Amino acid sequence: MQIQINSISINYQDGGAISKVQVYFNGNDDARSINISGYIPLTADEYTGKTFDQLSDLVKQKVVEKLGESPDQ
Repeated sequence: MQIQINSISINYQDGGAISKVQVYFNGNDDARSINISGYIPLTADEYTGKTFDQLSDLVKQKVVEKLGESPDQ
């Protein structure tokens, strides 16, 4: 699965610290038979200090976790 980060939205608290981050992405498999897009919310700790490759891996991990949730969650 290839994940491409399209944009990152960062919200700040009054003191200038990051309060939350939304990483918008598109993804598809090699055959392009599966497509997915959306955003993944991250905490400041999850976001801070990450490279784009690390963020892509984190998005992929969180998407897999979401897909593994039971339907009623």
